[in-house]
Amino acid sequence: MSKTIKVGIAGMGRAGRFMHIPELLQLRDKFSIAAVCDLLPERTRDLPEGVGEVRAYTDFAELAADPELDLISIATWSTCHVEQAAAALRAGKYVVLDKPFALDRAGALELQSVADEHPGKLFLRFNRRFEPAFTAVRDVLASGVLGNVGMVKVYRHTGYVRRYDWQTLTGHGGGLLNNWGPHLVDQALRLLEAPVADLWCDLQHQVAAGDAEDQVKLLLRGKNGRVADIEISNVATISANWYEIWGDRGSLVVPAGGKVMKLKYLKPGLVLSPLKAVEGVFPVTSYKNQRDKLDFIEEERPVVSGGRTYQHGKLVDPATVDHTAGYTYQDTMWEHVYAAIADGIPYPVTVAEGVEVVTVTEQAKRASGYTPRLNPLCEE
Repeated sequence: MSKTIKVGIAGMGRAGRFMHIPELLQLRDKFSIAAVCDLLPERTRDLPEGVGEVRAYTDFAELAADPELDLISIATWSTCHVEQAAAALRAGKYVVLDKPFALDRAGALELQSVADEHPGKLFLRFNRRFEPAFTAVRDVLASGVLGNVGMVKVYRHTGYVRRYDWQTLTGHGGGLLNNWGPHLVDQALRLLEAPVADLWCDLQHQVAAGDAEDQVKLLLRGKNGRVADIEISNVATISANWYEIWGDRGSLVVPAGGKVMKLKYLKPGLVLSPLKAVEGVFPVTSYKNQRDKLDFIEEERPVVSGGRTYQHGKLVDPATVDHTAGYTYQDTMWEHVYAAIADGIPYPVTVAEGVEVVTVTEQAKRASGYTPRLNPLCEE
C-alpha cells in the first residue's frame, strides 16, 4: 500500500459531509478522498472545498468494488451499517464504521464474525474514546488519588433540540441511545473497569418529532460494585457536568464544555484513623468525627487538547469554543486508524468492545420497556 490511504466515503449527509470529509482533509499526508457514494446523486456533487475530483457512486456495492480504494468510511443510515461494513470487508477493504456498530447483539455478532475473517481491517468510529476530557479523567482514575471509586457519572446534555430528521425514527435506527449512546456507554464501560452485573434504564420522548427517545437515563452496576450513571438529553436547557468521579479519598468534576477539571482529594499518604460507630447516646454537637485531621488538596487543571477540534465541519479553538452551539469533536481517531494500517499498531478500540456496547444498549432498551410513540407536541 502507498503511504497515502485512498478513501471512499459512503453517505454524504451530515456526518459524511461535515465530519468525515473535514477530518480527512486535515490529514492529506495520510489520507486521500478518492470517491463518495450516496443514494441521491445530487449529494455527491458540490462537496466541501478541498475535496477535489472524486469518483461518485449511488450504489454501495460499486463503491466497495472500486479497485483503487483502500478504505471505506461508512456514514450511512444506522440500519445499513452491518450489511455495508460486511460487504466492504469481503471486498478486501479496510472499513471505518460510524456508530452505532449494529442495532442489536445479533447484528454485532454477525459483523464480528466477518471481521474475524479479515483481522485488523474494521475500525469502529468511537471517536469520543479519544476526547481530551475523557482521557484526562482516565488518567486521574488510574493514578489512584481518588481512592476506591464507587460512582462515575457520564452526562451529555446537548441542549433543547426539537429534531425532526431520520435520527428521530426508530425505523431508521434513530433515538439518542443509538446516536449518542454508543459514545457514552463506551466511556462508561471503560470507567466501570468491570463487566456489567446489572442495569436499569428509562427512555423518554419529550420534544423531538418521530417516535424515538430524546432523553436517556441508564445506570450500570459493575461486578466490582462500581456504578456508572449515564444521562443523555436533548431536552435539558441547562447542562450538568460532563463527568463526575466519586472515590473514598476524593472527587473529580469536569464541567460542561470539557475545558477544565476540578479535583478535591485527601493528601496522598494521609492515613485515616480507625472509626467505630456509637450504638448508644451520641453527643448532640456534631455527627462528624472531630478527631479527624483531614488535609485536602484542591486543584483546577486545564484539559489539554491533543488534536484538532471541529464544529459544524470547521476547525475551532478548543479553548474558546462554545459547546452549546453545536456538536464538537476531535479527529484523533484517524491518527490511530493510519497507525494501524501503515505501521501495524493495534487500534485502541476492539471489535469485541463494540459488541459489548451494543449488548448493553440492547439490554437497556429492553429494560426501559420503551414503546416507540409519536410526541403529542409534534402531531399535526
